Amino acid sequence: MQRPDYAKLDPQFARMRDYLIGVCPPGKLPGRQHIDPLAIRSMLSFTNLVDVIREGGGLRFRFRLIGTLQSTAAGREISGRYLEDAVLPEFVDRIRANMTAVVERREPLYDRFGMPHPDRDFIDTERIYFPLARDGETVDMLLILNGYPDEADKRAATGASVGKAQETRVVPQQPGCAKPL
Repeated sequence: MQRPDYAKLDPQFARMRDYLIGVCPPGKLPGRQHIDPLAIRSMLSFTNLVDVIREGGGLRFRFRLIGTLQSTAAGREISGRYLEDAVLPEFVDRIRANMTAVVERREPLYDRFGMPHPDRDFIDTERIYFPLARDGETVDMLLILNGYPDEADKRAATGASVGKAQETRVVPQQPGCAKPL
């Protein structure tokens, strides 16, 4: 896996990374309790929170909060839904693998693909999955920051087709937290 080039990504990704580094306890991962929504208000509409549910020896993922821009662009509300019920079937395995990797490695992950919702896969989206851990150790939530590399997609555009890049990358380690952020 390659590391993202923050110089080529929307600056909001580096801002979120830097914010999380600033609020995480020394040697630990940040938890939901460390996040002040007012401090990241410019990014809230691009942000999803996902509960990590451990059951039967496996992991399930439930969308707790979906940013308003995300709901609008997706054309539907997925808050409260499990991954399998929230996205198109052809995206479930890929997204589950990304989420599982973040939980197991306790490190953020970058990915880019079309929006995984009905009649929305023409919208080119990129995202970084950030791990959150209430106890600083065990990942129990994911913060997903979404971006739109194409300005037309950023406005949840008119339906014009755009290319779909397919890449997954690990975010580089930063000092301060227990794992890379």
